[in-house]
Parts: sequence; structure tokens; C-alpha cells
Amino acid sequence: MNINKFYKDAKDSGIEVSEVWFTKSTQFDISLFRGEIDNYTSSTCGKILARGIYNGKLGYCSTEKFDRTTFPFIIKTIKDSSSLIEKKEEPIIFRGSPKYYKKNTFSESLENVPATEKVNILHLLEDYCKSLDNRVTDVEVSYGETSGETLFSNSYGLKLKSKKNYFTIFCSVIVKDGDETKMNYDVFFDNDFSKFEYKAFAKSIVDNTLSLLHGENVKNGTYKVVLNNESVSNLLNAFLSNASAEKVQKHSSKFEGKLDTQIASKKLTIYEKPLLDNIFRSYFDDEGVAKKNKTVVDKGILKTYFYNLETAAKDNVESTGNGARTGSKIVVDFSNLVIKPGKQTEDQLFETIKNGLYITELSGLHAGLNAESGDFSLESKGYLVKDGKKDKALGLFVLSGNIFTLFNDIIAIGNNSKLLIDSNVLPSIAFKNLKYSAE
Repeated sequence: MNINKFYKDAKDSGIEVSEVWFTKSTQFDISLFRGEIDNYTSSTCGKILARGIYNGKLGYCSTEKFDRTTFPFIIKTIKDSSSLIEKKEEPIIFRGSPKYYKKNTFSESLENVPATEKVNILHLLEDYCKSLDNRVTDVEVSYGETSGETLFSNSYGLKLKSKKNYFTIFCSVIVKDGDETKMNYDVFFDNDFSKFEYKAFAKSIVDNTLSLLHGENVKNGTYKVVLNNESVSNLLNAFLSNASAEKVQKHSSKFEGKLDTQIASKKLTIYEKPLLDNIFRSYFDDEGVAKKNKTVVDKGILKTYFYNLETAAKDNVESTGNGARTGSKIVVDFSNLVIKPGKQTEDQLFETIKNGLYITELSGLHAGLNAESGDFSLESKGYLVKDGKKDKALGLFVLSGNIFTLFNDIIAIGNNSKLLIDSNVLPSIAFKNLKYSAE
């Protein structure tokens, strides 16, 4: 399809300026259960998202149709939808940033790994998990591979392109000892297939699952805790959602009026680093604004809000490259958070709190955490920390507290930073008092 012809036709029809966002994604999935393939699928889909300013309003169109009628349909839909817009703000289509930090993270080698090799690694992983301990009763494994390409352009002449891919290997293990059954899982992800070592991955999952057996509850009360990387990420995302300029401008953020003031412990420094060299690297946002690495919290002091173009215009500042598409809307979002690591290993964090809890999983975040008030009460899994060592597993329990208090009550930050599936790079952290309840 001739994009330049589209822009000319759109202009001739009265659309002042327009943009087109084309995405194409391919998904490949395999799963095994008890040695048999129970799913093998491959799919490709594409979508065009377009916006244009017509009669001073910003119209929108989304379509998965690709033929000679597509562009006329987009032009008509933009004009029709613009008449329904009631916003008074001046519509914005971005001309482009002065500089973009482009880098290709797409792995050609991953594309060339035969499907038979991907299936084989799942068989090896499943068989090895079962061989490690006779208490392993069931193993479920799956492989997923995602490849995506984005082309962004507008009638100002801006042209941007992004292409990335990665794979995930998921493994869940069920163990049984007597009448007690426990399940655990883990996910490996990368875009270099050669980095996956199935024996080490299997041993880690099986050992962790076995360690959950015979868990006991301890006395309800308030404890010092060490949160593992994933648990820190869950709470940090909720904490920093208050740095959204959209929330601030709607007066629904605890960080309103808090720029350049202390919002967290002096031990805490947080960056957003979308330009880190990993599979989640991204150099432009969904409005075409160049992304940059930036300090969000510096030794506990809030240094910036997250802005898209609309919220930036309201505050008369530049967008921070945090525009994100959700359907026809552009909202404010963030990713690729990095906490400056400390000097202690995770085991040394246990020594620091001496007696307390080690939290390995938090669940029920949508219902059990209020990002505005900061209060949370979450079903959790973990271990007792006794005399500075990780001790026995705990039965299912509820962990309660407040995220604004929590990030002010940091005892120490670990040095075990890890890239997580949500794109954050975070260490374990030891905190002061959180409430534990097993009833």
C-alpha cells in the first residue's frame, strides 16, 4: 500500500495532518503434557491504527483489513469519528523528536532455530524434572515465541520502525508427599535460544517446589520482610502509577505537588531505562516521541512525572515519551524501571533482618491493592527467616501494609538485580514492618 498516496488523499479530503501506526505480530506456541504435544499453533496478525485532525478534532480508525479499500475506509472513519469528539484540548500529532536512539534488538538466529529443536527442548526439560525426585508427579511445559514489527509514520514526514522478538519457556511442577501437594512454576525468556540450560532451570524449579512442602504458619503479627525481585516489582508498579501526570492532573495521585520533594527512603533511586540493551528495548513511544533513560526518584526525591503529549501540553513541558495506546486513546504508561542496587546479597538481606519473612509471591493485586490510598492486603507465599537464614516454608497467608509507607521503610537494597518479564530490572529489598495473617 502506498502510504504517501494515503497522506495526499487524506489531505485532499480535508484532514489537516494524519498518522499511521502499522503493527504485525507472529506468535508460535507449543505445549506438552505428560510427554504428548497438546498444543501446536502458529499465527500472524496485522493491524492499522490511524489518527487524523479534521475540523480541529482528532479522529481515529482501527482496522485489520488490507486491500485497495483500506485507505478510503480509514479516511472516512477518521472524519466520521472526529465529529463525535467532545474534548476541548487542541489535538496533537507529533512532528518528531530531534534525535532517536535507534538500535536493532531483533534476533535472526532465533528465527532460524528449527521447530523440532524447540519441541525437543521441552521433552528434555519435562523428562529431567521428573528424574530429579520421585515426589514429582506432574510436569507441564510450554514454549512461546513472539515476533513483532511496528511501522510508524505521519504526514509531517516522520518515519520510525521497530522490530523485536523473544521466546519464553514455561514450566510448572507438581510434587506430592503423603497427602500434601504443592505446585510451583517459573518462566525463562530471552531472544538467544542457546542461553537456555534446561538442567539448571529444571533443578531450580523442582528444588523450589519441594521446599514448599510441610509449610507451617507462624504467629500473626508485624514482621520485617525481604521481598524478592518479582514481589518488589508488583508493588513498585503500583507506587509509581502515582507519578502519572494524567493522575496528577485529575487530582487522584498522592504525588500531586510533590516534585522535588521526598516521597521515599533516601536509599531508593529509581530510573526508567527504555534504552537498556535487552529484549524490551524501545526507542519511541506510541505517539512517536523519542524515549530516553531518566531518573524518576533520586535518593527518595521525586524528579519527574510521566507525560504523554496531551498531559505535557497542559503543564507546558515536554513529553517524557510515556504515551501508550489503549484502543482509540493515548494514555500515560511506563516500563523498564530500574532500581539502583545496593551492596548486599539476598542472603545478607536475611542476615540484616535476622528474624522475619521472605516473600516470594504476591497475588490478587487487582482486588487487593488500592494504588490511590496505597493500602494492600494480598495473598502471599514465602518462607520464615530465622537467625539470619531462610528457614521453613510458610502456609498460605495474607500480607498487609501501605505502599507509600513501605517505600519509606527500606532497611537495605540487594545487589541481585534481575530482568523480569514485566521489563523491570529490580533487586530484592528488605523492609520494615508489614502485617502477616494466616487466618
